[in-house]
Amino acid sequence: MSRGHVQKPEKILFAAGEAVPFAKVGGLADVITALAKALKKQKYDIRIIMPKYRSTSNFMKKHNIVLESLYKASIMLNGEKISFLVEEVIYQELPFIFVNAPEFFDRDGFYTDPQTGRDFQDNLKRYVFFDKAVLETCKVMSFIPDILHCHDWHMGLVPLYKKALPEYKNVFTHTHTVFTIHNLSYQGIFPIDQYPQLDLNWKYFNMNGLEYYRHINFLKGGIVFSEAVNTVSQTYACEIQTEALGAGLEGVIQEKSIYGAFCGIMNGVDYSEWDPKTDTYLMSEFGLNYDIKSLKNKQLIKEQFSEKYGLQLDPNIPLVGMITRLFDQKGLDIFLEGIEILLRKNIAFAILGTGKREYEEKLIKIACAYPQHFFVRIGFDIPLSHAIEAAADMFLMPSNFEPSGLNQLYSMRYGTVPIVRKTGGLADSVTDGRTGFIFDEYHPDALIDTVLRAVHLWRSDKKAWLNIMKTGMKEDWSWKRSAKGYINMYKSILNAD
Repeated sequence: MSRGHVQKPEKILFAAGEAVPFAKVGGLADVITALAKALKKQKYDIRIIMPKYRSTSNFMKKHNIVLESLYKASIMLNGEKISFLVEEVIYQELPFIFVNAPEFFDRDGFYTDPQTGRDFQDNLKRYVFFDKAVLETCKVMSFIPDILHCHDWHMGLVPLYKKALPEYKNVFTHTHTVFTIHNLSYQGIFPIDQYPQLDLNWKYFNMNGLEYYRHINFLKGGIVFSEAVNTVSQTYACEIQTEALGAGLEGVIQEKSIYGAFCGIMNGVDYSEWDPKTDTYLMSEFGLNYDIKSLKNKQLIKEQFSEKYGLQLDPNIPLVGMITRLFDQKGLDIFLEGIEILLRKNIAFAILGTGKREYEEKLIKIACAYPQHFFVRIGFDIPLSHAIEAAADMFLMPSNFEPSGLNQLYSMRYGTVPIVRKTGGLADSVTDGRTGFIFDEYHPDALIDTVLRAVHLWRSDKKAWLNIMKTGMKEDWSWKRSAKGYINMYKSILNAD
């Protein structure tokens, strides 16, 4: 390579356990597709490979999407030959590659059994298979990427298999691996007695490899054996290098950071999906859209929403929205401790989410006790999530930790002022008094005080409130902005050769 010549990647493959619209458990699915779209717009040959779940097949049937069966392929799994189909579809100009292996993925649920709420017992085998299948698929398709970008624990063995398995060692000599941690809480930890199923030499089971307190750790493998690692905000990148939030991997991440191979890149918003000016869900449900110049329509949406869902709101009652997984990570414990105090202050809530059974039941009980001021829907509902973002005056995210967060970004674009705890991506994206309200201490009192501070301003100074709304609506959190960070990371490892 000549001095001063900067290489850039031409071919990029995203390997992930989920991607919208074909499979979604959490925000990871949104990020995969939106970031891929942003890179596609920058003229990269970007493709996404993922399992073909039962729900993926159902989605395709419902929307008359026809898959092309490209290849038959197989891999060896613990001495057994496993055959699978490689299928592809171009959806919204993005190529999606599906690994069709019914034995592993044709079932209800993705990572957990819907009947028990627990991880599938064969998850190690499922994702050992898939991680090998990613490499085999590249090989049979003759698509050898410059960048193989793996996401979260499910893809954690791909970088190691690329290096360690003889059948791939010479195929991917010019392929560089990148690994993104979307949430350090989910690590893919399995008992040591399952190690033989990995088809790896025991030399990789040590403190500098896959070993984690005498267990196998997929996420750790992804971090250790990738050339560059990132997470989804700058603050979270700092937090997970501490004992408090490092989940036992802080030392591994610190080492990557010391060598300049770890960074934080904030997630973005797909404004083709999340913009009140063009939101098709709002037009369909309320017959209205709005932007910074037509905020009266936002108020009309609030009125229609309240009527539809049985809330009785006079002009002095603000509506606070929440769209969340109902787990401790999201602050449900401190929210539930403070909710009745807030309801007695004439504040209304609209909540959408699913998660811990205990929290679902408590929210339903509150909705029964305060039907005029508290609406809850247990489940996942895309149109309703858009409706809540548009109808609410404020949006609450009291997270214990939050790697990046997307709803605070959606909320700003929708003129719905975010109230967030100062952690992870929430701290990086919301400015107190300028684009939202922030509290520091993870405690019900801090949450209550900050909500009341926001409500006081909403009630007493409409001009100041309007200024916060408009400032947030003007913010640019597009994926184009985020994609630049990923492109720079790709270039840095390509040019390190």
